[in-house]
Amino acid sequence: METDALPLEKELEPIFTKSLPAFPEEVKELLVKIAPYLAIVGVIFGGIAILFGGIATILTLFSGVGIWLGLSMIFLIVVVALEGLSIPGLMNRKRQGWKFSYYAVLVSAVSSLLSLSIGGIISAALTIFIGMWILFQIREKYS
Repeated sequence: METDALPLEKELEPIFTKSLPAFPEEVKELLVKIAPYLAIVGVIFGGIAILFGGIATILTLFSGVGIWLGLSMIFLIVVVALEGLSIPGLMNRKRQGWKFSYYAVLVSAVSSLLSLSIGGIISAALTIFIGMWILFQIREKYS
């Protein structure tokens, strides 16, 4: 483990590297190769969601829904920005790209939890479980 560990990285590492099955090497390589392109797709669709969500937020700004929608939009903007920042590092297999992806998963999970609904809690759990499992399986590929 590096000394520049991210928040919760040391706590999550054993769960996603020792408790769960490891991915085969071929799967890890495939994931590393497609990761930057998945981030690009995420940025594109996230940008579209920001555009339309921004319009909806403005239209409902003064209602209770508008406040929650605005908060969700802020989280979405942060996630899309982190995904965008991850692309160069993911392309070049640099740890910085992996770090931005890690933060994007964390922020996305927090955003889901803030909905305070069963669906949000399930979404957060799935985001953490799937996102972190994949990220920790391929972490070694980034220097």
